[in-house]
Amino acid sequence: MTFVLTIVLALAQELSAEVREWTDSSGGFNMQAELVAIRGTNVILEKTDGQIITIPMSRLSNADQQFLRDQQAGMNRPAQPATAQPSKESATPSMASSNAVNSAMGSGANGLELAEQTEQILRTACHRCHGEDGTSEGGFNFVANMEKLASTFAKPGTPSLLIERMTDDEDSAMPPAGEEPRVSPEQIAIVKAWIAAGSPTKPKQESRPFVRNEEIVRYISKHITGVGERSRRFMRYFILTHLYNAGVSEDELQTYRNAFAKLLNSLSWNTDLVVPEVIDPAKTIFAIDMRSVHWNSEIWESVESVNPYFLELFTPDAISCRDLAATRMPYVRADWFVFAASKPPLYHTVLGLPETDCELENLLRVNVAANIHQEQAIRAGFNRSGVSQNNRMIEWHKSPYGSYWKSYDFGGNIGRQNLFEYPLGPDNAAGSFKHDGGEIIFTLPNGLQGYLLADESGRRIDQGPTNIVSDPKQPDRTVTNGVSCMSCHYAGIIPKRDEVGVAVKANRSAFDDAEDILALYRDSSELDSRMAMDAAKFAEVLKQLGINNISRSGESISAIAARFQIDIDLRNAAAEFGLEPQEFLDRLARSTQVARMFSSLTIKAGTIKRDVFKEVFTDAFVDLKLTTLGAQTVAVNSAQSPVDHSMPARPRRSSANARVKQVTEYAVFDDLRWGVSSLAFSPSGKFLATGRPDRSLLLFDVAEQSIASELRDLDGLQKITQCVFTPDGSRLLVAGSTGLVKIYEVSVAGVLKEVSQFAGHSAEITSLTVSGDGRFAFSGSQEKKARYWEIATGQELALIDGFKGSVKAVHISRGNAMVLATDGELLIEYETRRKSASRTRHLTSSWASGQAAAFAPAGDFVAVGDTYNVRVWNVETGRELPPLIGNEIQWSMVFSSDGNTLYTGGNAKVSIWNVSKAQRTHLQDTSSTGYIQALTVSDDGAWMAAPGSSNRKLHVYQVP
Repeated sequence: MTFVLTIVLALAQELSAEVREWTDSSGGFNMQAELVAIRGTNVILEKTDGQIITIPMSRLSNADQQFLRDQQAGMNRPAQPATAQPSKESATPSMASSNAVNSAMGSGANGLELAEQTEQILRTACHRCHGEDGTSEGGFNFVANMEKLASTFAKPGTPSLLIERMTDDEDSAMPPAGEEPRVSPEQIAIVKAWIAAGSPTKPKQESRPFVRNEEIVRYISKHITGVGERSRRFMRYFILTHLYNAGVSEDELQTYRNAFAKLLNSLSWNTDLVVPEVIDPAKTIFAIDMRSVHWNSEIWESVESVNPYFLELFTPDAISCRDLAATRMPYVRADWFVFAASKPPLYHTVLGLPETDCELENLLRVNVAANIHQEQAIRAGFNRSGVSQNNRMIEWHKSPYGSYWKSYDFGGNIGRQNLFEYPLGPDNAAGSFKHDGGEIIFTLPNGLQGYLLADESGRRIDQGPTNIVSDPKQPDRTVTNGVSCMSCHYAGIIPKRDEVGVAVKANRSAFDDAEDILALYRDSSELDSRMAMDAAKFAEVLKQLGINNISRSGESISAIAARFQIDIDLRNAAAEFGLEPQEFLDRLARSTQVARMFSSLTIKAGTIKRDVFKEVFTDAFVDLKLTTLGAQTVAVNSAQSPVDHSMPARPRRSSANARVKQVTEYAVFDDLRWGVSSLAFSPSGKFLATGRPDRSLLLFDVAEQSIASELRDLDGLQKITQCVFTPDGSRLLVAGSTGLVKIYEVSVAGVLKEVSQFAGHSAEITSLTVSGDGRFAFSGSQEKKARYWEIATGQELALIDGFKGSVKAVHISRGNAMVLATDGELLIEYETRRKSASRTRHLTSSWASGQAAAFAPAGDFVAVGDTYNVRVWNVETGRELPPLIGNEIQWSMVFSSDGNTLYTGGNAKVSIWNVSKAQRTHLQDTSSTGYIQALTVSDDGAWMAAPGSSNRKLHVYQVP
């Protein structure tokens, strides 16, 4: 991904395998690739995307040809005589003579014998790059797992990718050219015969013992009990047992262990590397003392707040673990952690990255401006880069821990964005370049690397603009801080050659400031030396963590992060709940809530999408009867009606265990099955609209505590994400995850009748509001756009774009002259009559730093989540009010009608804030096991509604 560079690896024929730039003799092409081998007058290269190509050496530039001659001169291995016999090692895979092969292909050798021979061939020729010690070249780390191989790359009756790669042209054949031992034609014939025989596999000598959830916490309980009493509260645990239970091979498990160890140390400010301590026989549970990676309880709470896969048990061992560790969540899944913590916002939070490049430089004691002025920095500028669309410059600075690399990236190549015309800066002088952003790679105290993306003003961003930089390994080509950087910089800094200094030296008379330029764009040997030192240090650190094979396609963190998102089959789904497949199916057959969502797993080869699985995980854990609350089993098969009419009419007090005052519970609507995804009170407070993820909408009569209307199978909407009444209560606007908005007429009795639609959005609608006169609506979506439209006709009147993330909050001003929208980072004000944006302002450093935002009803204030805190601004003046200091991420928020009070939903609780005093006045426990992602308050401020109990219950509270 970026501007930085390394590799000092030994590959085939002892060639120096750096990623370097290659140019042809005419300058017609320029590409980044590793040198794989030299074959006569040809050179074999591996491009950064893994493609193998062959080029005649005569086509390369003089500099490249000299480089190759130097490589050949440096090879000290004596040439093997042409008559030499194959070594014992290379001969081993050829387990049969030509007659034996003919027998296997013709008369039909024993299938198990073919399986044994094939496995030995693959172990000898392929295993070193595709599984040994967790290596995962090309994301393929199971070449010795014959069962999985037979169901993927060697599936009978279909073209075999395994055979295709073995028999490919010399340039693309596997093993790669120059790798020994090779696969002989006789050995390929054996593999073909094995596949033709149906890819049989040997019976397993012994099956793995299935590890139950209760056993996992028993291992953890035993370990934490053995830790010193004062250290127990710092212990945290990471598990891969579900993958072990799902049959993931030992080679594949080792890839996960490698990825976890690398990421853990990439999120540490400790000078010492930390090797996770294994505490179980299967090596799937790891213990970490948070102090060893410089984490604290606040950092761990940030991990807890976004973890959707926690299996909360209430066995004596589980309760003991929580008590001793002083946390509700003492263990998390390691594969999820690698996926989530390798990208923002968790990557920024756990590593503790500041919000600007200047703050990071202060933290690292790097004075960039002084280094440039004193000519201590070293620069390299060039026209083309592997990820940047335009010219780019990288800059090296020394830091106390090693290096601080900074890139300057440009949205174009003309004027002050032409680095060759304006090589000096950065400042506001007329002769300086003007960049649009950059990337920073810095050495952590333990020798690994940290990453930060910044915009033109140095503010931290989560993703780089695709018009400037791109990541070809991502489906949308977006460069995401953390994971994209780790993937691209798998071996550290990517070597680059300076072109600016070379151009200045060749045309000194054209540059009045040639000496100033050359003082920074110095001889390439200086930069090469720094890159080589960084590469060697980075490779040595990885080696200490047990990662010896370094390659782009085999980088473990990005590989595991990508693999985590693939579709889930029955065996893996069951294992994630701690169940064997048949037990999962038996429990599913008795479930009342989740059977429908998991129905695809009951058919042969059926799968479920990861995002769907995540959405229902917590509900399923309860519905499958895998947890108990205290000593009482959760009643998931209750025949209780949707509304408990036996509830007393007068308000009843909730338990008073909160640290601040609680509000009064008035009513509970039960048995909501798929839970609650959106809420809205009617203007009178009589009705409560409740949108759900299962394509259904309920309209509750709050006073009568009954259901006034129920609409099901709203396929056009799918998940109901937003509900809003018009000010007179005669219409209800309902939006869904498909981007569609439906408008319903609401009768006095609460009967709903669809009257129109708005189909302007193409992605999930994330925010929705209605004008004070009820004529217009303003909606924002995951498209990173907001649309202003007329309710009666569905006509779109304005489109507001330019957001960096999903639009979290929208507002229409009094008189409809202005609309406001924010994604949490940008606030855009748009004049509806002039049809143009009048002002755009930055609020936070990133749209991903918080999960929610809200406008006050009058539009005079906007509140935005920023990690654990809520920040509030006066919209007119731009002045920021004192922040609302919290201790966890807030997932929903709404202002009271007078704008003086803000309600926010956190982890199983709702906070009520006095905005002007920046104080939390109430904290309401909703008895939920999840995060409050839907919240509403009546117009008169008397009532608040929020989900509880895994979102299956809806609580209505009377607000003081």
